[in-house]
Amino acid sequence: MATGTNLVLTVALLVVPVLLLATNWMPKWIHRVPALIVSFAVIFRLHAFWTIDLTDAQVVGYLSSEVTGLDRILHIFDGPDGQMLGLLLGFAIGLAIVPSSTTQNQWSTLCWILILGWGIDSAGFGKISSTPLMNTPSPMDWRSAAYPLLGIGLSALVIPTFVNIESASTSHLLAAFSITIVLIDLSSNSIAWLILGLMAHRLSALRIYAKHGVAHRRRWLGLLLTFSLSILLLVLGLILSSTEEYPQVLWAARLTIGWILLCGILGALTPIMGYDSVPRPEAWGFQTGILLAPALLPNMTLIENTQFPIIIIGIVMPYLAILPEYRPKIEWNKRLVQFIVLMSILPISMYMSSYTPPSLILILLVGFLLIRIHQSGEEEE
Repeated sequence: MATGTNLVLTVALLVVPVLLLATNWMPKWIHRVPALIVSFAVIFRLHAFWTIDLTDAQVVGYLSSEVTGLDRILHIFDGPDGQMLGLLLGFAIGLAIVPSSTTQNQWSTLCWILILGWGIDSAGFGKISSTPLMNTPSPMDWRSAAYPLLGIGLSALVIPTFVNIESASTSHLLAAFSITIVLIDLSSNSIAWLILGLMAHRLSALRIYAKHGVAHRRRWLGLLLTFSLSILLLVLGLILSSTEEYPQVLWAARLTIGWILLCGILGALTPIMGYDSVPRPEAWGFQTGILLAPALLPNMTLIENTQFPIIIIGIVMPYLAILPEYRPKIEWNKRLVQFIVLMSILPISMYMSSYTPPSLILILLVGFLLIRIHQSGEEEE
């Protein structure tokens, strides 16, 4: 059964992204194909757990020896790879039940590749003949059953809300943020960090644009501050998240920092490819690039330590970027106070994360972003 599961998931990885990207040229029922393919993999899982197939690593590792009958079905999404399979099943079901647009399909394709390509180990369902069945029930319990529901919410609510965030209602935003924060709290999955960071940054940028508009003079100073401070704050976040001395941390994370910077630079170049419909497109592209970087290569050294700082940076950077720009209505002493306060958010958040769950800190920051500000038009320069 493990071989069958791997075969089906390989087909899903190769075929589904093509179908999602070519939906406009496909029959209308094509959006149901991902759910059908993943359902075959789940059927293999059901058969393996029902028959206690000892050639399947998931059965050997996560099925209690005392579990019998229908109780085995509750364990099919146990374990890291089983959880990601449940998330993938829910994600595919969400794709099948919600009408999608071209932009939604593009983001869904990215999430599909990241969930299946990076989230599930290629040998995760292989044979472990020397490992006996556990004598105690799996500790996953309700969490394994929650993953399909989170997957449905991810594709049916979170991605559509992110794509249409300018017109999304507060209730939709609250639900989308809740789903991603719960997924972060359960598994610290890179997909959840990615989507949460993208939504938080976009909402923060829209909020500051609604209040101050886009400056017509000294914009280059704002962009320069965005590029330089993002990297400096990222390095600071890495240092604060590690118990080792900072020279060792920076040396160990040199490739990670370089990869994130490369993704940010490539993102800053996206306006020349036509992605310039958002305010401050270069800054948006740079922040989007560094938010994507940890999810694209989640196994790099210390890259998991960058996920929380990058979200904080994505939230505060739009506020920092306007400070050096030409804005007569903002006095310089007020700018200095704002700069000090905004720069202190990351160190305070990193310090608090040692005593409280990062998800709680994110809830507080997201709650601040959900406070509505009426559109005031572009500020006079």
